[in-house]
Amino acid sequence: MLKRISYPINPQSPLYPGTPEFVCSKEKSIEKGDNSNTTILTFSSHTGTHIDAPHHFCPGGKTTREVLGNSLTLSPVYCIDFPKDSATPIRILDLEPHIWKMPGAKGILMRTGMSRFHSSDPKRYCRDHPWIHPEVPEFLRSTCPSLILFGTDTISISNPQFRPEGRECHRQFLCGARPILLAEDLDLSDPALVTGPFSVTFYPWIIDNLDGVPVLAFAELR
Repeated sequence: MLKRISYPINPQSPLYPGTPEFVCSKEKSIEKGDNSNTTILTFSSHTGTHIDAPHHFCPGGKTTREVLGNSLTLSPVYCIDFPKDSATPIRILDLEPHIWKMPGAKGILMRTGMSRFHSSDPKRYCRDHPWIHPEVPEFLRSTCPSLILFGTDTISISNPQFRPEGRECHRQFLCGARPILLAEDLDLSDPALVTGPFSVTFYPWIIDNLDGVPVLAFAELR
């Protein structure tokens, strides 16, 4: 069974504070006498469900084209049901009880429960959510040697109240000889995601030399 785990993008899409808003404007309109309807889209490469490439924070880091190509399929992927109070860090001690349950993980997704605020309370979704402590990336790199991607159901692994820690956490994930890609703003609301390993395929919106790119993402549940 295929389950879409990415959000559609529209002018109401929640954005990390400081991200330019999504703009959808008419370039041509039949109603105004033009021969066709055409639209101009303006948005950040980190709008909606997206993947961060190493180039986002690392000088000389690989771009979206280099790490994604036309698509990226990962298996096995594990989703951890991890309810967490708002604006609190996820640390090594939180993850240690779960690591042994994820043999050979290529992807790990954190289901904190923030998806329920995506539409109902976007301000809380963007500003008052759990965040990943900078100590986590190296722990995952050492305990999950096959890990390629880490994802969350929060607007970012970084909380705007703790920006220095967020920047350092991004660098720890994305830089170095063995980067771990980041998938942010995932829709992990379906409880079936935590029932066992599955595969995930990411389809980038734009294939180019970018630092991040919106994606369509589908989990294939067993």
